[in-house]
Amino acid sequence: MEHPILRDKAYSTIKQKLLHREIQPGERIREDLLAQEVSMSRTPVREAISQLTTEGFIVSLPRKGLFCASISREEMLDFLKIREALEVLAVRECIERITDEEIARLDELLTDYEQALLSGDRHKASDLDSLFHMSIAELSKSRKLIRFIGEIGDFMSLARTKERPELTSEEKELSIRQHRSIFEAIRGRDIPRAMEAMRMNILGMKRKLGLEKIIQG
Repeated sequence: MEHPILRDKAYSTIKQKLLHREIQPGERIREDLLAQEVSMSRTPVREAISQLTTEGFIVSLPRKGLFCASISREEMLDFLKIREALEVLAVRECIERITDEEIARLDELLTDYEQALLSGDRHKASDLDSLFHMSIAELSKSRKLIRFIGEIGDFMSLARTKERPELTSEEKELSIRQHRSIFEAIRGRDIPRAMEAMRMNILGMKRKLGLEKIIQG
């Protein structure tokens, strides 16, 4: 049983390095150096890399080697279109099932996000933003939605490297208003309002990633 456990640990560790931009999109990945870095033998690392390659987080180029996947603008737009459809459905399902206690916990999470964003802790704010959306998916109680939104969210973590390093005060305030609109609609159990608020938030992601021209085109 030890080998599968090591493989899973290698997979989780390497994936987190990719998603937290410790390995940048387009950066070459050397199996031997990565094994040393995560303090594991090459076998579980090789198997983890194979799985991440199958999932699309790592690409293998003939005669060149392994590289962290780089998400194109067109791919990002495709991801966001899919994410919009899934998250609009998730917020509807969430409202139909959420309890008062879960609403309170979602409010606490959103407050943490707002504080991180206003304090300039961009990485923490990004993680909490993802957690807020993932929490709504989990509150839908739909295993398929949770899995699909989680997968899209992982790829969007790679795409976020294309965002500008710092948001303006106006952009921060807009993001807070958008997330608050989603939450207030959930708390009021207003499904149409929540679905529209989610759509507006996804549109805001498209703008932050510089996809306006693709959207208009």
